[in-house]
Amino acid sequence: MAQKKFVYRLQKILEFKEKKEEEEKEKLAKLMDQLEHEKRVKAQLEQKLVEVQQVLRQKQAAGTLNVEELRFYPGHIKNIKNQIRNQELRLQELAIRIKEQRNALMKAAQERQVYQKHKEKCQEEWQAEMDRAEAIMLDELATINFARNQTNDD
Repeated sequence: MAQKKFVYRLQKILEFKEKKEEEEKEKLAKLMDQLEHEKRVKAQLEQKLVEVQQVLRQKQAAGTLNVEELRFYPGHIKNIKNQIRNQELRLQELAIRIKEQRNALMKAAQERQVYQKHKEKCQEEWQAEMDRAEAIMLDELATINFARNQTNDD
């Protein structure tokens, strides 16, 4: 006897929850990529600051610093430090957004798991019902065969 296939009545909702979880994962991955990019930008700015300060010290030590450079370097260094501070603020903001996104992903995963567990439970119940129905049918066939054999023996 061909057994009919299990059909989960809330399959569309489960698929929606799976899609939502995937979207949340993608959002988190994008934020993590953005975080890495912003960290690299900050590292580049810090390296630039070190290099500019080093050039300034070398020129001061050699005595080759002219008046224009004397005016330029302090402002330039201050500008780079401001850029680094702004970058740190971006990193802090991203850390908050990443934390929020992780929470959103966790919530989406939990919602999907609820429907996944429900589907598994329904499938187990369905399989148990199919097994019971098959056992009843086999019992009936055995009874019919027994009755047939009894009438043939008589």
